[in-house]
Amino acid sequence: MRRVAAGLIAAAVLAAPGTASAHPRTGRVAVDYRATVAPLHAPLAGAVEVRVYRTDLALRLTAVGGHRLVVLGYLGEPFLRFGPGGVYVNEASTTAAGTGLAPALRHGAAHWVLRSPKPSAIWHDTRVRGAVRGRWSVPLLVDGRPARLSGRLFHVNPPAAWPWLAIGACVAAVALLLLTSRRQRLLRVGAASLGAVAGVATLVWATGLAASSTASEAIWYEAGNEALVALVCLAVVALGSWNARALAGGVLGVLAITVGLTNVGVLTHGIVLSALPGQAARAAVVVALAAGTAAVVLGTAVFVDLLRHDEEPIPLDRFSTEA
Repeated sequence: MRRVAAGLIAAAVLAAPGTASAHPRTGRVAVDYRATVAPLHAPLAGAVEVRVYRTDLALRLTAVGGHRLVVLGYLGEPFLRFGPGGVYVNEASTTAAGTGLAPALRHGAAHWVLRSPKPSAIWHDTRVRGAVRGRWSVPLLVDGRPARLSGRLFHVNPPAAWPWLAIGACVAAVALLLLTSRRQRLLRVGAASLGAVAGVATLVWATGLAASSTASEAIWYEAGNEALVALVCLAVVALGSWNARALAGGVLGVLAITVGLTNVGVLTHGIVLSALPGQAARAAVVVALAAGTAAVVLGTAVFVDLLRHDEEPIPLDRFSTEA
């Protein structure tokens, strides 16, 4: 019976996707789970450093002080060996094959192969990611003595939605008042102002995301492009004619909507992967979406007015008479 159970476990491990390239950087912007590591006591204290990455719950283990560690796999077999010479992986370990740290399962006795000259390794361990009742543990040997890494896994709920709905409602009310006033000067001022707010919110979000320790190169590239477009349009809003300001505000609105919709997941997940506090990052996304939408609506109204009157630019004295 035990052999059958072991065989089923081995088959499940081998069927799981490989994770040899576990890496703390990611293109994700939010996650739902947070893992902690319990305080280390003897023989772990001073012999090992442990980290669980918040991006994908990958486990990083580093041997320190010249100590020798052996991580035991899902079936209790020697899986990884840490020492002054680096990290060795047992290619005869079912766990090594299932996690992608070994290219394939090698049958027979333990066969150790050097994986890294440094005594540190990162891998996705299902004992952490699939923690039962919120507790995880990984058995190992420290200088031949049995020990166990342990910790907790928490599901983090997203915050209440009512503050974001309130922000959206306030911005929508302002945009509606400007539209119903039908004063072209107010439409232009509103489009430029709301576009500027949306642009600043976009810059705040992009900067916080790019500055996060988990941001990937793709995130840096996108954030750089977004910042460049936002800064150019903000310069037009600050220095251009009123028509140009209104139209630039509309462009900022389009940018903000695009960025906001791309990252709207921060509102439905509990942990935001940003250098900013979670609520500040979420507020930036919400303001970008709300102010951006309003700026696009007002900017479109200004553009339609320009087409109707075939005027560019509209003299500022017209604004004073309309007011």
